Amino acid sequence: MLKLRHDTPREWGRLALAQLDAFLQDHAANERKVSQSAIALVAQHPQHRALTDALIPIAEEELQHFRQVYEILLQRGQTLVVDAPDPYMRALRKAIANPQIERYLLDRLVLFAIIEARGCERFALMAEALAEAGTEPALTAFYEDLVRSESRHHATYLKLARTYFDPGRVAERASELLDLEAEIARGLPLRPALH
Repeated sequence: MLKLRHDTPREWGRLALAQLDAFLQDHAANERKVSQSAIALVAQHPQHRALTDALIPIAEEELQHFRQVYEILLQRGQTLVVDAPDPYMRALRKAIANPQIERYLLDRLVLFAIIEARGCERFALMAEALAEAGTEPALTAFYEDLVRSESRHHATYLKLARTYFDPGRVAERASELLDLEAEIARGLPLRPALH
């Protein structure tokens, strides 16, 4: 796994747990959006068979996660909310806007790997906070499972980047984007959101 260059403070897990319904609503929105992003990559690059074969299952799994979080919300007497702007994603998207389609593909694959790594880290912190609270074992297990899922997705995006681009170029771009992601993550206030 790529090593993130800014660690989310452990207090984030306690903050997200204290506002669990808001976190779950944000989490649901993110699962839906990452499913859509995977399908968008497939639609924009139909000539890349390995990409299509890898991302359709990811899109399906992310959509299943969306459904699971939605069901958790319903069990808690909550529902989905209108998406709020995500300053983390907005800043990352702005940084990779590039009219050159192949460069844009490289950036998106690497960036999606980094975003999955961040999700993996945050889900681990949520599972840890839930375990410490000891009140919701099923939800704790759900977030522990998501850590494994995000790790697989992270590896898939990196593998795809190395499939279509020189590994040295992938490593160089990953280093640049890891620095950028760390700067963005470090500069944002802690909030009950995945990013």
